[in-house]
Amino acid sequence: MKRIFVVLAVIAFSLSMQAQNKIFSKYATMDGIEFVCINKAMFNLGTKFINAAGGEDLDKLGSLDKMLIISSETTDGKKQIDKDINILTTDEDYELLMSSHSSGGDNVFIFTNKRKPHELIIGTKEQKQSSMIVIIGNFTKEDVSHFLNQ
Repeated sequence: MKRIFVVLAVIAFSLSMQAQNKIFSKYATMDGIEFVCINKAMFNLGTKFINAAGGEDLDKLGSLDKMLIISSETTDGKKQIDKDINILTTDEDYELLMSSHSSGGDNVFIFTNKRKPHELIIGTKEQKQSSMIVIIGNFTKEDVSHFLNQ
């Protein structure tokens, strides 16, 4: 009985992780989209090399689990990214932390997931390009503030 419970818990956890990234994972195979996924192992490796070389202290990078960088300059790709940014602005699970609009038509949005507070999304809508950066990890609001003030 205990084994069944453990198996069900693992399945439920993996499904919740899939649902969390569903809005973003579709971009991995879309034409006209630049998609980069950086996983935890790469952050750990990069942190060790930079620290060993006497570089900046980047230990906080080790608390990141994943970063997705999604960008497009094509009309269809830009429309899809803009659509998903607009969905985030009205989605009750996401909180808009900051928005910036310029007279040139450039817009920047920063969101966090209310139910999963360790997810930060930065979306940009420009005239010729749109992009999203999704940061998932174990970081605090103070870490985000420190990151944005650098």
